[in-house]
Amino acid sequence: MKMPARPLHRAFTLVEIMIAIALFMMMMGSIMACWKVIVSGKETGETAAAMAQRARTSMKAVEDSLNNLELSVTNIRYYSFVADTSNPQFAALSFSARLPESFLGSDYFGDNVMRRVIFDVEKGADQKLNLVMTQYPLLAIPSDQFPPKSMVLARDVSAFVLEFWSPKEDDWLADFLKTNEVPPMIRITLGTGHSPRDPSVPFEVIQRIVVPPVMAHL
Repeated sequence: MKMPARPLHRAFTLVEIMIAIALFMMMMGSIMACWKVIVSGKETGETAAAMAQRARTSMKAVEDSLNNLELSVTNIRYYSFVADTSNPQFAALSFSARLPESFLGSDYFGDNVMRRVIFDVEKGADQKLNLVMTQYPLLAIPSDQFPPKSMVLARDVSAFVLEFWSPKEDDWLADFLKTNEVPPMIRITLGTGHSPRDPSVPFEVIQRIVVPPVMAHL
């Protein structure tokens, strides 16, 4: 009896193996590209969230200090209100305030609740601009014995703009030159980061209007 012939098993050719490897490499390349996009997007999102949170915390520090501002015309040497807006994009602000224990850095000063507070934009070690808050006891001249306490509030600051309400002009003004008075309202704009499409545009912008307490006008 004649046995049926076994089917012949055809092996892969070298060309087919090379094509299969090429297709596999293309698939792996696509997977890795997708993974890179996912990881990059996650990092960008986390960076943006951290920047937004830090900007809100920074703005709160500015608001809280202004809400506790005090001004005494009889002792203007210590209680002067100084707003430097000579640089329209990066302003500086200095005033005296009675700050609560919950305020940033209060644990460093103990019972010295009356302090001079300064907000300024300074260049950091990475050459980026940061919003820095400096404090020292009101009656103490900054020295080695009474060193001021500085802390970085917001990093990579692209704008710190101050505007002052003028009842006479019925409008916001860019300058406030009086040091023995406080404007009835202050509008603060804080911009952090830079837009990837336009580096001149801040990535995150927060704006607040603060009404100083009545005692600031005494």
